[in-house]
Amino acid sequence: MKLVLYREMTMNSFRSLLAFRAEVLLFLLSQVFRIFIQIYIWHALFDGKDALNSQAGAISLHEMITYVLISSVISVFATNDVIFRVSSKVSSGEIAMDLIKPMSFRSVVFCQMLGSNLYRILFELVPLIVISILFFHVQLPSFAHGIAFLLLVLGGLFLNFVITYTIGLIAFWYILIWQVNMLLNGLIRLFSGAFIPIWFFSDSLIQISYFLPFRLIYYEPISVYLGKISSVEELLLLFAQQLAWIVGLLLLQKWMWTKAVKRLVLQGG
Repeated sequence: MKLVLYREMTMNSFRSLLAFRAEVLLFLLSQVFRIFIQIYIWHALFDGKDALNSQAGAISLHEMITYVLISSVISVFATNDVIFRVSSKVSSGEIAMDLIKPMSFRSVVFCQMLGSNLYRILFELVPLIVISILFFHVQLPSFAHGIAFLLLVLGGLFLNFVITYTIGLIAFWYILIWQVNMLLNGLIRLFSGAFIPIWFFSDSLIQISYFLPFRLIYYEPISVYLGKISSVEELLLLFAQQLAWIVGLLLLQKWMWTKAVKRLVLQGG
């Protein structure tokens, strides 16, 4: 029964986005433009050199171009509206309707995000991959690295959902959640390695990034894709770190949700 509800919730979210297909072209143009700008910048930084030295050893221009392209692919999913969706439901009172549904509020938001991701796969991800193949020489991983990369990406995307949903719950206490969202986006841009790989960071910034979960969304999966991380021990450690962050944030969510529901009841919601 619940599986049917989850499927319907997901498909409703997917169908609601079909009315905005005209925006796909604008998205693709902006993504391609951003990719060209980033690649141009890296060409300038390499300045004709075969490789640049980093914390991960010598990095070739071809590897950096591949890094930019894979990061752009991951961003199609990692960029979500979960925080806005949660805060909007709270501020508008729509959450009252979600609370009486035979599924948890988190499941409602998760299914809506899945519907959005399904839309992005068909209308944004596939065209972006085709464009990348046609215009750029993407470095392909080995079979083992490819499988590990996909598993880490899936774990990273779920971790990203858990992070954004946890932040979204702050809307029960703090109405101006967009300010928190801006702060989170800034931290993710800096410490996830989405734009600049962490292997080019200073020692102090690397240490900070390893105390945060964001690198597990972009940097670590892409490092595995490029073969910078290959040992079984290192891969198991990455999976363990993703799992630890997910479990920790889920426990935090449980505590926050209990407090949030009590707050709604006390306010007569």
